[in-house]
Amino acid sequence: MTGLVLAMLAAASSGVAASPVKNLQIVVAGLRNNSGKVVCTLWHSAQGFPRDDTNAQTTSVPIENRSATCSFPALPAGAYAAVAYHDENNNGKFDTNWMGLPLEGYGFSNNVSISWRPPNFKEAGFHYDGAKQQITIRIKY
Repeated sequence: MTGLVLAMLAAASSGVAASPVKNLQIVVAGLRNNSGKVVCTLWHSAQGFPRDDTNAQTTSVPIENRSATCSFPALPAGAYAAVAYHDENNNGKFDTNWMGLPLEGYGFSNNVSISWRPPNFKEAGFHYDGAKQQITIRIKY
């Protein structure tokens, strides 16, 4: 028992405390293959959503088993909205046809599905509480 008490006192006096990982993870599911990469963009406000990523954070990650996970560490709590796409040909851009229709898979947070227009920030928005949190975006082709 004395050994346990000494070990607890030593840990407490070392000043080392385990802090929980605080990040937002976006799991991207429903990819049709493992080619290319997944690109995730995260907005903290409606400004520019979903097309102008000037005020957004973007990351790209490899694909494994037809899914991928994008991580955004050290975010403040608040409202967010996200877009993910499958950069299948790995050219660094979201490819569209001559009419502007998608040629690559894409998805929005809340898995919002809008036929003739992209969702707005409110429709795709979710609350991040500032701790470790995970959301899933299902890709549509």
